[in-house]
Amino acid sequence: MSLDLALLVFPRIVGAEHAYADVLDEVGDALWMHELAFVEHHRRDRIVVRGNVAGHYVDIEDEGDAIGRRTAEGALTGALVGLLFGPPGFAVGIVGGGAVGGLAEASRVPELHGALIDELRAEVPEGSSAIVLLAAPEHVDAMVEAFEGKGGRLVRHQLSADGAKAFEAAVADRPPAASQPTGGADAA
Repeated sequence: MSLDLALLVFPRIVGAEHAYADVLDEVGDALWMHELAFVEHHRRDRIVVRGNVAGHYVDIEDEGDAIGRRTAEGALTGALVGLLFGPPGFAVGIVGGGAVGGLAEASRVPELHGALIDELRAEVPEGSSAIVLLAAPEHVDAMVEAFEGKGGRLVRHQLSADGAKAFEAAVADRPPAASQPTGGADAA
């Protein structure tokens, strides 16, 4: 079976979801609506992907958790320095140190890589969003038609059998799409 990868890239982080909301009533329950995902490319090259890809529900946010060892170390260091300035200094030190430590903790998680994430990083500029559809060419054609005039830039690739397998392998460990809701972050 031939698969196409299509991205409709929008110039703002919320652009893809706004365009989706604009066409939702027009297309109803079209098959391709159950096969798409949303991508946000945030500052510091962080990618968020939510939705259906190759029959699996994907919820990837490659930003680390701000709570961890470095957060505690930062708060403790800030509190010790703050003690020199009395109770107000202690309070400011613990909060400031915790915040700095939390940023360090969150940024230490390595970026996700793989066929899907690498393609998204290459095609969706920072500060932008996209609707992604990995599906049969006729489903991609229907999506492109539905979003015509909504301001998205189309990027479309016809995948080889090996390319399709690479994308499917990238999401193989995710739950089946049927068990998850479709739509953007607001749909949950």
